[in-house]
Amino acid sequence: MPGFTINGGGGGPAHTTETRRNHRWVWRTMDKWNPGREVFILLQKANRPKFTNEEPEMHHNQEKAYFVGKQSWDPITLTWYDAEQNPDVSSKIWDWLNISNLIPQANVTKPEQYKSQASLEMLDGMGAPTETWQIYGAWPKEVSYSDLDYTNTDIALITCVVRFDRAERE
Repeated sequence: MPGFTINGGGGGPAHTTETRRNHRWVWRTMDKWNPGREVFILLQKANRPKFTNEEPEMHHNQEKAYFVGKQSWDPITLTWYDAEQNPDVSSKIWDWLNISNLIPQANVTKPEQYKSQASLEMLDGMGAPTETWQIYGAWPKEVSYSDLDYTNTDIALITCVVRFDRAERE
């Protein structure tokens, strides 16, 4: 049977092959914003970096030829459970946003003050990294707090869209 190894045959992966799991990962920021381990424990979900190439086209007679163009990285979305005690996640995210946008002064700081390095690591069952993404020039592009509703008992969430310049997989 394709995809399975039964009695040593079948041509698929061994039954001892471990796959990466969606629930084993960690996000780390490096320098500008470091809210503490407690805030990162309350992360609910994130997405891995997504890479896209532009595709310039060249026209010739009745056909088109395509080439690799400029590269771009889609933003990463991080979602936190909004704890109200220590750590006050809402306050920590607000602090991060205020590194780039001085909201009370309606001003923006210099990129050297708000762009940060981060990493996203997939972990094995023992907590060791099996896939590491270095994220360069990260900053909070968008922050949204979940809607309030008297009829809803769900846990409040905070979503942060992180824009960055580039990523490298190690």
